[in-house]
Amino acid sequence: MNPLQNSSNSRHHGFGFTLVELLVVVAIIAVLAALALPALGRSKAKAYEAACVGNLRQLGIATRAYASDHQDRLPSAEILPSQPIDPQKPLPRICDVLAPYVGKQGGTNATAATVFKCPAERRGRFAAEGSSYEWNHDLNGERLDETRTDSAFLLLKKGDFSGGVTNFFMSYPPATIPLLLDYESVHAQPPKLGKNVVFMDGHVAPLAGSPTANP
Repeated sequence: MNPLQNSSNSRHHGFGFTLVELLVVVAIIAVLAALALPALGRSKAKAYEAACVGNLRQLGIATRAYASDHQDRLPSAEILPSQPIDPQKPLPRICDVLAPYVGKQGGTNATAATVFKCPAERRGRFAAEGSSYEWNHDLNGERLDETRTDSAFLLLKKGDFSGGVTNFFMSYPPATIPLLLDYESVHAQPPKLGKNVVFMDGHVAPLAGSPTANP
């Protein structure tokens, strides 16, 4: 037998893999992948959460900048632009109103930094409404940092209108007044899914939503 052939065969058997060995390697890789997927999913969710919080923080700053340029008045915009409250007199989209303050081209969804798009959204709100975030339309035209209820009245003498009434207002601090929030409950806030909110004072916080079992 040729010595060179024997040497070649020895090297082949020394470095080759049997079918069983290959199957074992594939099984190990599959197990490792299965163990890594939940961690990757959590990392992805955290990245989405961080991006959303950053977006809302920027939009809070943009809203205050808008108010500063408009006698401290907040914007007026639709809560759902595709379904305006008054179809005969539709208000603009919040993304178009704040466009000059976030480097966005008004009337489009194009922006260098997609500050109006939450990466976790599932229903295409950004494409349909121009923003993944819902504007609090109750604030339309209100004065920044001076939000209060409509005028109400209180009887000076319980049950007796002849005793007179007094008008009053209830004021709410800026830290409790939401400006914009996710349209959808898509962020993990155990044991539920929830939304992120930017408040009038500029801070961003979670808002609990639907149970995680029913996103």
